[in-house]
Formats: sequence, structure tokens, C-alpha cells
Amino acid sequence: MRPPYVPQMRLFQDWLREQRGLSFDTYDALWQWSVQDQAAFWQSIWDYEGMQSPTPYEAVLADARMPGARWFPGAKVNYAQRVLRHVDAAQAAGVPAIVSDNELGQVRELSWPELRRQVASFALALKGLGVQKGDRVAAYLPNVPETVVAFLACASLGAIWSVCAPDMGTQAVTDRFQQITPRVLIAAEGVHYAGKGLDRSAVVEGLRASLPTVEKLIVLESPHAAQPVKADLRFAQAIAAAPPACPSLWCMGMAASCW
Repeated sequence: MRPPYVPQMRLFQDWLREQRGLSFDTYDALWQWSVQDQAAFWQSIWDYEGMQSPTPYEAVLADARMPGARWFPGAKVNYAQRVLRHVDAAQAAGVPAIVSDNELGQVRELSWPELRRQVASFALALKGLGVQKGDRVAAYLPNVPETVVAFLACASLGAIWSVCAPDMGTQAVTDRFQQITPRVLIAAEGVHYAGKGLDRSAVVEGLRASLPTVEKLIVLESPHAAQPVKADLRFAQAIAAAPPACPSLWCMGMAASCW
């Protein structure tokens, strides 16, 4: 039998009472405190969420002005680490990370451990292609689990992510990606959209030709492609690596580089 549902706001209020000695009878009272004592409120959020940073921050709110407010200067937080911290608890609770259902009625589930493994493998593949913090990665991908994997892998490295759906106009995608000068392009060579399979192999080749800064191309395989696109790496290869002996190093894919 499942335990009764407790809203996250109530859990936070309970934590404030137990850990900070602060009690708020109403939501409005809590809100008033959050805007009147911003530093204390956001420090409590940092502590309640168990935020981690490899470097200390100088202050919670360094410049209390808008625009120009500076929050937690000196801190470094990795988005992928925050997402994947749920792996063990979610797996123990039997909760999947991703449930995907496409137009063809094909349903896929991705467990939290498998999501972590694929993200780490893809991140290592990106590192092998030379991707570093601050590099731009452009993705021409549909709304599928592989897109989430690629995004989290980029985030774990500190790379900058931009994505366009394959149903967008080719020129619109080209114009958007040219502005960010991507180093790597990840693209689907075909998709199923609006009730039919669409070949995107020629579009992918055209995109690469129109993006002179792209050094490497990773292709997501598709049965809807008229022909395979020549790539530096296939998506299936990028997520094929098995975890090493030390799972703590695997959880972020590349340990020290993930911040």
C-alpha cells in the first residue's frame, strides 16, 4: 500500500520547522518571508535540495538589484548531476526515467540506471570527439528519448545545447544553427511525422555542408531514411559503452570534467 501523498511545499515547510525553527501557517506567510529575507530563503532552498558545488560561493545574493542580481557567485552546479541524483531512489521505487510513445503506437521505457549509463557513454563519446566546456552542440532531433540522452550528456560536459525538430523548415534550422557556430552536429537521418515516414538524409548532409564550424557529425539511425548518412559516429555506437568498475565515476560520465 502506497503512503499518502504529501505535497512538496508541505515537505519543505516541515523541513523549515525542523531544521530552521521557522513555522508558516499559510502559503502567503511563507511567500512574504521568501521576498523579505531573500538570502535566508534561497540559502534554505540550497540546503533543502542538497545542492553541491566543487567551489564555495561568496554569498547567497551578492547584488540585490534588478537587473543585475548575482546569486551564489563562485558556485558551480551541474544540471546533469542534479537530474541523475534520483537514479537509485527512483529505481528502488520502480519509477521509470522516460516513457516514450510515438505515432506508430510504439512504447518504450527507459529506466533510471539505463538513462545514467547512456548519458555517461554519450558524454564520453563527445569527449572523444573533442567537445569541451563552452563548445556548442547542435541537435537536429525529434522528441525521442535519444534527444534527452544527448542533452544531458552535453550538459554534463558544460557544452551549450541547441535543438531543432526535423519537421522544421530546412532554412530555418540552418539560420538558427549558423548563429551559434556549433562544433558538433547530432542529427536524425529520418523521422515519422504527421502519419508518414520522412527521409531527412539529404537535409542532414545539407546542414553539415552549410555549417562550416561543424567538425563531427553523430547520426541517429532511422528506418525512414532513404540511405545511411556518412557520419563520424552513429548514435548506437555513442551509447554502447558499458559502465566501468567504479560506478561513482560513471554516474556523471567523466568525473572531474562534469562541473
